[in-house]
Amino acid sequence: MRAWDSERVGPKRYVLSSTYRDLASTFYNFELRPDDVFLLGFPRSGTTRCQESMWLINNNLEYEKSKSIVIDERCPLLELEVQFPTPFSSENSEFQNPGTIHSSKKIISPLKSLPNAPSPRFIKSHLPLSLLPPNLLDTTKVVYIARDPRDVAVSYYYIMKRLLPDDIDFEKFWGAFRDDKILLTPIFEHIKEAWGQRGHHNMRFLTYEDMSKDLASTLRQMSEFFGKEYSEEQIRGLCEHLSFDKFKTNKSVNGEQTVLKTFDIINDSDCAFIRRGKVGGWEDYFNSEQLKESANRWMSENLASTDLPFSI
Repeated sequence: MRAWDSERVGPKRYVLSSTYRDLASTFYNFELRPDDVFLLGFPRSGTTRCQESMWLINNNLEYEKSKSIVIDERCPLLELEVQFPTPFSSENSEFQNPGTIHSSKKIISPLKSLPNAPSPRFIKSHLPLSLLPPNLLDTTKVVYIARDPRDVAVSYYYIMKRLLPDDIDFEKFWGAFRDDKILLTPIFEHIKEAWGQRGHHNMRFLTYEDMSKDLASTLRQMSEFFGKEYSEEQIRGLCEHLSFDKFKTNKSVNGEQTVLKTFDIINDSDCAFIRRGKVGGWEDYFNSEQLKESANRWMSENLASTDLPFSI
């Protein structure tokens, strides 16, 4: 089921590519700066939209600049080598292409570029808190975004579809996701780590559902968190920029110029980086009572004895 070699990591037994083993200490000991801004979240949880929001709020709503520089450059993914596990050359710090992922463009490792990047640095990571620097929250501001895991599973399947064997349909993928056999699972442990730190003054915990229901309110919360003030007119303008239709056609964020396109992971409507963005859309794909019962039972088991902001 896994698209590449992987292994279990840490007490929570997160699934990570075998590339992680050699880089674990680099991530854990990554040198932070007080003005760094981190965005965390499980893949396909709305991190890209949140990423764009975060960058614009901290850069005086410079829309033209945001459109001219692809999001991967403005806010790079810290563990790029782990998400796209390719052996990279220590000589030139550039990735070589793995077997099933194709690219005609060379990618520079963020681990090599970030130490020399100007401040403030905006950094994205899909790693759980426990695998990142232990002083992260005491050093810099962190935004974590979570999404209903059933919607995550659907979105994750479609973005990974081109890397999976042809005989892996959604039902099989869901079974592996539910059983914590997909990259970066278990998702509930990932979310719980951040939820447990939501009271820290440097942590802002957001949900995809709240962001979709009332984007303006979420943007005001983020602005306050970062010590920024914007008028209602400016917030409305930011909401318009982040609207699903605008976002889907914005080439700096929609995947057309990002690393996913570089690796030929997205190239059709099924594998589009920005797909539907629908809250609760998972029900359209869990198309049998047995599958829906499996999903709801899994949610019930994992939500028991927690106050996570999800409903069954």
